[in-house]
Amino acid sequence: MWSTLARIALSFLPRRYRVRFTQFGPADFRQGTIISGALELVVCLLLLVARFLDFIRGGHSSAVDARTGRTVEEAYSIFIVQGFSIFFEYLLLPASLLLIYLVIEGGVRFGVAWFAEDGVGSLPLCLIAWAQEHVGQARAERALGARVADIVEQVYSGDYDLRIFSCRPKRDWDRLITVSYGDQLYAVVGGQAGKPPYRHIYHLRKTRFGWTVRNIHHYDPQEVFLEEETPPPLTSRLIGWVLDRLGAARAAGATGPAVPDLVERISSLAYQLRVASCRPQPTWDHLITVEYEGEFYEIVEEKQGAAPHPYIYLLRKLPEGKAIRSLHHYRPEESLDQRKA
Repeated sequence: MWSTLARIALSFLPRRYRVRFTQFGPADFRQGTIISGALELVVCLLLLVARFLDFIRGGHSSAVDARTGRTVEEAYSIFIVQGFSIFFEYLLLPASLLLIYLVIEGGVRFGVAWFAEDGVGSLPLCLIAWAQEHVGQARAERALGARVADIVEQVYSGDYDLRIFSCRPKRDWDRLITVSYGDQLYAVVGGQAGKPPYRHIYHLRKTRFGWTVRNIHHYDPQEVFLEEETPPPLTSRLIGWVLDRLGAARAAGATGPAVPDLVERISSLAYQLRVASCRPQPTWDHLITVEYEGEFYEIVEEKQGAAPHPYIYLLRKLPEGKAIRSLHHYRPEESLDQRKA
């Protein structure tokens, strides 16, 4: 009995909340929706009719009886003549409108569960779940930061040949996908977490002769912007605007103005170049080679500094004969270029 009552109560919930109750399956929710939908339809319909009869007896019939001095039976005859106006007056009452809505909702939920074999929750709860989902999506989108074009680097390594830095996850990139880029086919062999704004790094290797192509993706570094071509709904835009304002107010003092980097040459065995920047360098890792004023350097260490240059990078000259996998032509004014972009 308690299990049946639980099914009936939980059947009003939308799918977003039902998944938390793992002890019940789709068949249980369908059965609960059939029962709750039928009860909602019948009970609310009976209440609607009963309140209508009370509305006639207690309101219009007594008023007509007081004005004319006629009996209640004669008042009912008058009501038949004025029935439509009294009926619509009753339907426009707030309680009547609520009952009408519940009758319709109960009928829809019962019909969908009976014929389509699918449980449907109550509309107000579905609207709450829909709003919560959109707020969560908007928060997740803004947590990833502004969309920027991917960075593609050719890497000369035995493990992979291409490294892609992206600000958004590529959820369909797995071992079954083949990526087409620059007239060459690549297989996704791995990835790692990156630094903002490029939080996702993917490693790709050229496909060998005879490679079976199951799904092919024609890759474009600008494709992260294609998802924004379709304007989001008005509610999502309003939620996004509010979150943007809150985020801007919260980060107003966190990030200082863009200023040129400070570059110092150091006479040390550990490192020979010290770069202090106002912005992070997400692609500077052990695979990158930095070219500055005709000399080549590799990253030794990253440290935290003080404003307005909170990012400190220590670089040493590239040993003679060491292979260059990824090359970055560095300029101290790059931070200003990022601000303009």
